[in-house]
Amino acid sequence: MTLKKWSFLFYTTLLLGAIGAVISGTIIGQDTLKNGFADFGMGVVGNLLAGLMFSVISQMGFFAYLTIHYLALVIIKRNSLWQGIQVVFILFVFVDFVVLRHDVFAPGTSIINFIWFPLGLIVYAGIVAFFKVRATNKTAWIPTVFFMFVVTILEWMPALRNNNLKSMVLMLIPLLLCNTWQIMQLHRLLKANGQTSIEKNNKAL
Repeated sequence: MTLKKWSFLFYTTLLLGAIGAVISGTIIGQDTLKNGFADFGMGVVGNLLAGLMFSVISQMGFFAYLTIHYLALVIIKRNSLWQGIQVVFILFVFVDFVVLRHDVFAPGTSIINFIWFPLGLIVYAGIVAFFKVRATNKTAWIPTVFFMFVVTILEWMPALRNNNLKSMVLMLIPLLLCNTWQIMQLHRLLKANGQTSIEKNNKAL
């Protein structure tokens, strides 16, 4: 990837993070005029700054996953085996996300209430993977779901630890926007002679 392309991805992802934080701040009712225009302005600025921070977290997670993905393919040498390992991790994180949060924050209550977030997230990851496969090839399905589900949850951990719905929503929307943008732009930015270098190396992303 050239410096120009990397700069494009970096700054556009920053912008999406900021926009996403303003959107999520509006959804949770943080940006309102009921306390006056000054407080509203401060709320918007605060969300913009938070969105920039969330964007940086997203980009760190993205490049960390690309590095792990490449190293795994080099070490394992079989894309099918690496994809199988990722499926196991996806299932493990899904169950862990539900059971651990239930046991820590609401033991003794119905575990059903803790299924909706990971279920919605994995459905969203599947939708992103569908469009990624259409844009690249079928081997991109599992890596995309893994990134959009597992990596997003890891990036989301600071808000998850607090178990505050508003904080969780405020952080999740920018992360999803940034992660979706990055994974869907990767093959476009790395195009070389009609095929991305990633596809040439591992036919996965």
